[in-house]
Amino acid sequence: MKLYIARTSPYARKVLALVHEKQATEKVQVVAIDPWSDPADLLTAVPSGKVPALVTDEGWCLGESWAIVDYLDAVLPGRRLLPPAGPDRWRSLRLSALAQGLLDAAFSAVIEGRRPPGERSPGWVVRQKSAIARTLPALEAAVADLVADDVGLGGLSVACALDYLDFRHDDLDWRADHPGLAAWFAGVIDRPSFRATNPR
Repeated sequence: MKLYIARTSPYARKVLALVHEKQATEKVQVVAIDPWSDPADLLTAVPSGKVPALVTDEGWCLGESWAIVDYLDAVLPGRRLLPPAGPDRWRSLRLSALAQGLLDAAFSAVIEGRRPPGERSPGWVVRQKSAIARTLPALEAAVADLVADDVGLGGLSVACALDYLDFRHDDLDWRADHPGLAAWFAGVIDRPSFRATNPR
């Protein structure tokens, strides 16, 4: 399998961290690219030109991190990070969805800040930061679920999103008002899968 990534993409990091958690790095060829340059290989794999993008051993292509992690979790060896059914699955998916919302808002704010000054929308950035501010208390309230998830797909997704805040929004002191979340994060961010995929 061939996985196209950008090293600093938080979406790609989630996929890479899952591959590391499953101890299956030898089964996935990682190709680091610059998606903003519209490389032909990436556009052939996914018309959106977004990373991550996966080309399977069968030769078909899959985009969007949530779809790629679901696929890789099913086909790669190792422990399942997303339970196949039942309450544990819904808990993990809920955590993943909260993390996705947090990540989407944080990423969108970063991209908006890179537009030419005359094209930026300060109101859009405020809207994204408001979404971040609303999501963090929801994650704080879900710390017990994070512990129960045992760094499954939900916990993996949340940790990647929180570390992206540290990476790109270090002005947000999210730990101050969310001590339970901060303590959980401190206990998981040194896992080998996160150290191996650190974008810094």
